[in-house]
Amino acid sequence: HRALCPDLPGAPGTGLQDCVDALPSAPVVLGHSMGGMVAEALAQARPPRLLIHLCSYLPRPGDSLAALDRLLPSPPRRWPRDASGRLILPPEAARAMMYPDLPEAVVAPALARLRPQPVGPMRDPLPGPSRAAVRRHYIICGADRAIPPALQRAMIARAPVEHLHETPWGHSHFLSDPQDLAALLDRILRAEGLAAAP
Repeated sequence: HRALCPDLPGAPGTGLQDCVDALPSAPVVLGHSMGGMVAEALAQARPPRLLIHLCSYLPRPGDSLAALDRLLPSPPRRWPRDASGRLILPPEAARAMMYPDLPEAVVAPALARLRPQPVGPMRDPLPGPSRAAVRRHYIICGADRAIPPALQRAMIARAPVEHLHETPWGHSHFLSDPQDLAALLDRILRAEGLAAAP
């Protein structure tokens, strides 16, 4: 399989639609974390054949990431902002939420890649009026501390998916065991008849 991992725009004023506009069309789209919002918005504009959510936000039309975060009765997370208003995830919070199962040799470069995040993609609601007619798989990560499994399940209860995969993984399994994640994605693609040509 050939995979692309485009960077999303991060300029101060960036909105959800700006992220969609920056992405190419693709037969399969995988959304991780906040990328689930972008993946669903892309599906509304240019539906792929398959949409895979990896411990990501799973909105219905009208939902914003901020609204989905309030589905669980936990205290809201407050992050500092830079001079232009973008959110900054402090390294100690990122380490605890996204990388608790990773060795320092992997965590340090991951932390160095983090950038301030524009609030638009978190504030903007998914456009509607109805969900894109796309087949969806959701990979629940049972040890996720960034998007807790209870929140993942609450979103799935509101916005059902065709296939659910339960794993014991943390939030960043693509760093802790990329081969394991790749094997699951390969099984999903084969089950959907989207296997790579030999």
